[in-house]
Amino acid sequence: MRAGRNFLFYLHFHRNCSERLLARTGQVEPADLETSVEREHVRMRKMADEVAGEVHRMKAFVRLTPLGPFVFYGFLKPRHRIGEHICEHFARRNAGIIVVLGNGRESWICLCRDGRIWRERGNGLAECLEGLKSALQRDNGPQNETIRDDLDVDRLWQIFYDSQYCPERENLTAFHRHMPRRDQEAAGLRLVNKKRNASLEAFLGKE
Repeated sequence: MRAGRNFLFYLHFHRNCSERLLARTGQVEPADLETSVEREHVRMRKMADEVAGEVHRMKAFVRLTPLGPFVFYGFLKPRHRIGEHICEHFARRNAGIIVVLGNGRESWICLCRDGRIWRERGNGLAECLEGLKSALQRDNGPQNETIRDDLDVDRLWQIFYDSQYCPERENLTAFHRHMPRRDQEAAGLRLVNKKRNASLEAFLGKE
């Protein structure tokens, strides 16, 4: 995944990017950055492309799990400073739902309502979810603590998975090339070898 002309946008997310580097990048025309062979320009381009690639993979592979009817959460441990950006992406796709992404050290919380985004940062994911769960129980009562009991999520998952499964499309070599192990771990994924028998629990990495 290439950053294209969005160099500044992706570059400022890079873990090693500084205000000075951003300022120097802003002085160069995007078209010149795309073709320049100057060492610093090549470095800028490589840094932006690294971030663009991680953003692309996290949007594709982070999995959200419901915590009651008002909260979706997922594991995210990115190498670059993209946590809030990815969280906002999922919040816009799930308007009206609080989206929480995080890991053992930090978390990001976003809510999209009426086209506006509310953002917050927290400590570890477990601590953040516990706080949200307590707050929702206080505000809405125990009836909203869980999802509908009559919804057989595992059965629906298996039906969906069976309808999508196609052995001819298996290409683990390509998967590993485009989704290296470090990115699988960053998105909280585990590769399921026996795909035909993939359960929802296994897919979410809970087994």
